[in-house]
Amino acid sequence: MLAIQNAHLFTEIDAKSRQLEIASQHKSQFLANMSHELRTPLNAMIGYTEMMADGLYGDVPEKARGVLERVQSNGRHLLGLINDVLDLSKIESGQLVLAVEAYSVADMVATVILATESLARTKGLALTSKVAQGLPVGNGDARRLTQVLLNLVGNAIKFTDKGGVEIRAAEKNERFKISVVDSGPGIAPADQGKIFEEFQQVDNTSTRKKGGTGLGLSISKKIVELHGGGITVESELGTGSTFTISIPVNAQPVKEAAQ
Repeated sequence: MLAIQNAHLFTEIDAKSRQLEIASQHKSQFLANMSHELRTPLNAMIGYTEMMADGLYGDVPEKARGVLERVQSNGRHLLGLINDVLDLSKIESGQLVLAVEAYSVADMVATVILATESLARTKGLALTSKVAQGLPVGNGDARRLTQVLLNLVGNAIKFTDKGGVEIRAAEKNERFKISVVDSGPGIAPADQGKIFEEFQQVDNTSTRKKGGTGLGLSISKKIVELHGGGITVESELGTGSTFTISIPVNAQPVKEAAQ
């Protein structure tokens, strides 16, 4: 009798699990569709405000120019949030496919430095890199890996108020090791396991002041895992943090990591 009850229970649990999986897939598909539809009008709005600010529709009074700049800034921020949701939903629904191609780690680091140096300069931070000589050509999704590195460096700059941020890159045992080292406030041990989860933030009080969605690290982790790699953090309160990406030089996309 007990065996029959257990069999019924297992069958019911299995059925519920399938229902939850289908519901999750529908949710991811809905978010992907909605995010895509939202981006089109938002991009148009940002484009028109940029053209107005540039004077393509005539001279703009100084006060109005300031308002247009704020509209642009908030529009770009909203677009970033939408892109995060779109990326996450694509990953969860298995729609994100890596575009594997040859890439240079040195070029990727240089691109990220160029994109973030003004942010560091504004805060008076040193932004440096230490890339090993003679690194092999990698194979992976260069755009997505650059997105991951931009997220890590952007976070490091955002949460660091003095000192600097350094990007380090090397190769060992046919794997690239790319680290972002900062002199920020550090992350408590209890929080280090949470920060890669969706909608989790390092410190609620600090993050409210600095801004953030809690999606960037989760997306970065999943992109790295799709490359057959991993991402880790080493940190102590008051001594800064080191985020390290480890990926195969020749990545073989892993579909299971997206689920």
